[in-house]
Amino acid sequence: MIALLAILATIAAVLIVPMIATSVARNVAEAVNRGPGRGSIDQDMVEARLGRIEEAIDAMALQIETLTDQQRALLGAPRDTLGHAESERSRTERPR
Repeated sequence: MIALLAILATIAAVLIVPMIATSVARNVAEAVNRGPGRGSIDQDMVEARLGRIEEAIDAMALQIETLTDQQRALLGAPRDTLGHAESERSRTERPR
């Protein structure tokens, strides 16, 4: 049951996160294209918001990685057979 939940959470995150990021990027691009005369936006506010979004995505990636590791442990699959070296694991950027 836990493995199924982990799989569903992973799939949901893989499908939902790109859609959210695309939507946010589209909204920002539309706001920038409107120009300063029609509802301009504060650049500092946009950068702060994008920073928070980036941190949230990084945190979700870490949670997905943790769920994946827990799923592997529950299924008893040895880590070496899955092709993941410890050096690759250290490439994940931690949230600020």
